[in-house]
Amino acid sequence: MGRPAERPPQRRMQRSSWLSRDSSVSGALERRAARAEQLAEGSAEGSAERSIDAAPLVFAAGLYRVQAKVAAALAGRTLAGSLDQDLGGFRAELDAILRYAGKSGPPGLRAEALACRGEALSERLIAWWKGPRAGRTDYLARALLRPYGETLAQAGAPVEPPAAKATVAGACPRCGGPPWIAWRRSGSGDEAAQRLLGCGVCGTERPLGRIACAACGQTEPTKLAVFQTERHPAVRIEACDACLHYVKSIDLTTDGRAIPEVDDLCSLSLDLWAAEQGYERLEPSLAGV
Repeated sequence: MGRPAERPPQRRMQRSSWLSRDSSVSGALERRAARAEQLAEGSAEGSAERSIDAAPLVFAAGLYRVQAKVAAALAGRTLAGSLDQDLGGFRAELDAILRYAGKSGPPGLRAEALACRGEALSERLIAWWKGPRAGRTDYLARALLRPYGETLAQAGAPVEPPAAKATVAGACPRCGGPPWIAWRRSGSGDEAAQRLLGCGVCGTERPLGRIACAACGQTEPTKLAVFQTERHPAVRIEACDACLHYVKSIDLTTDGRAIPEVDDLCSLSLDLWAAEQGYERLEPSLAGV
């Protein structure tokens, strides 16, 4: 695996379905669940994606479905954007996510979910919300509060800032959460091709310069490495040799059905390879890596 020269993405007029906006957060989560199931079934049937491990996709599909139920319960509620004030109104709904994680998650997550109960969980969630809001520090908290974060974003509700100022260059301008996935799409008309980051907390997308590290903001081209393989031609590891972090980037011009945070799970081998090279993913995927 090396560092091939960057080739500009093929321009297409059709926009990816990822760019369309669902009428509800629960609908968006259900669509992600359907995409995960589609990819998992394709793997089982021996399609071009036959080398994919279906287990993370199956887990993701189930997680999205229980998150969708929480989002549906939150729909239409007046939220303050302060978890201290809002949590009591939907804390009971989070038990569905806890039960699913405790039953179907990987061993480490199952143990965490089964150990979380009552006031201890509420305190844990509020502490996480007031911190950097990173899945790296608490994957379970991110999974539990993703429907809340997305509901705040869709409603345009104010979000209390984290207690500590974000140190990540690509932090979400809405909630301060770190980006967990990037994607590239063609521009239309005179627009240049775009590179965007997706927040792992509230789902907000934001543009990022084509030559910039999402972690530290480095813009020196010799410090920025791009890795690709023929096995996953639409996927890139965009790494920084200054801070040794990377983001996974999905090219949306190759498949109009792609949903970046879901399709990310089809190339976990690239994450494992990047870790072997000494790079750390800025924010873990749904698979926890």
